[in-house]
Amino acid sequence: MPDGLRPGTRRGNARRRETGPRADQQVSPRERTTHSFADYNRPVPPLGPGKTFPSITLRDEKGREAAPPSGQTLYGFFKTTCPTCELAWPFLDRIRRRAEGGSLSVLAVSQDDPEISSEFSEELQTAIPTLFDPEPWRASEAVGLDSVPTLFLVGPEGLIRDTVVGFQRDKMEELAGLASRLAGRPATALFGPGENVPALRPG
Repeated sequence: MPDGLRPGTRRGNARRRETGPRADQQVSPRERTTHSFADYNRPVPPLGPGKTFPSITLRDEKGREAAPPSGQTLYGFFKTTCPTCELAWPFLDRIRRRAEGGSLSVLAVSQDDPEISSEFSEELQTAIPTLFDPEPWRASEAVGLDSVPTLFLVGPEGLIRDTVVGFQRDKMEELAGLASRLAGRPATALFGPGENVPALRPG
């Protein structure tokens, strides 16, 4: 089986809470995150191929403005309580590892705070560099986000080359092949033969 945890599982088989806690239960910071896309959403689709990727302000783990990578970049917008993000993130991390040493950067953009986002990464055993789009989620609004995960492949000239909404198995394979080529590596299967991975899962 390819490296890391089986995608969609957390260490210790911990699972996202689907219903509210009882009054006597302790609630983790991540479980207290209840913001909604409706708080900022506009009635437009995410920016698609050929559009200019907007200049967005992201933050590092200390809340400071952080410049996105220069050159070709694969942005992955996510939220820690999103089951489809939980499915996709180990595979995105595999793409990141294939891109190492090449001209493609992989960057996660979290809509949650650094502590909660770090917990998410630790549980899934992923190590994708992460910047933050804090409330009121201006970067998410600027790119027309209406669900997560959403991936944007942005060329060095600043134009969007591909947009992937939700989990799309064939698109993840394409991105893995691109990452390998740009790093001078032979392309290999992103998904292991024993992994039961859906062809499509909406965000």
